[in-house]
Amino acid sequence: MSANKTSAEVRGVLLPLQEGQLLLPNAAVCEVVSYRVPDTTENGTPDWLLGLFSWRNHRIPLISFESLLQRDAGEVGHRARVAICNTLNGDEAQPYIGILLRSAPHLVRVTEEAIAPFAGDEELSEVVASRVIVNGVDALIPDLDVLELMLSDVQL
Repeated sequence: MSANKTSAEVRGVLLPLQEGQLLLPNAAVCEVVSYRVPDTTENGTPDWLLGLFSWRNHRIPLISFESLLQRDAGEVGHRARVAICNTLNGDEAQPYIGILLRSAPHLVRVTEEAIAPFAGDEELSEVVASRVIVNGVDALIPDLDVLELMLSDVQL
């Protein structure tokens, strides 16, 4: 008799940055839209906050994750997209965050067999919950709670 071993599966999305990828559960991403220049914010806002992006009658903060990691964000190319992500705190005033992407994201199936922790000893930024290898691709899992906290400290 053979025992059927079932593996839990999470549908994920790989969000391409200038350098590397972010991995989020598919349910965390509401929509991916074409990039448009965001409205500017007050002077004194951090460089990782690109401005306020209009989406479905909401003005949401647009984030450069590379700038958060103190990496070169590069130029915004013609293939750039914005991932509209749900926030986790349930704050009706700030229900979404936009993350600038280099190009269109890719859906992935994440199973125990397909994901492994990254073997390096590099210290991670506070906005990164983990670094993993998923289906052979190096990816960062962002800490959306920390990102929301950082945004709450910024005057939008």
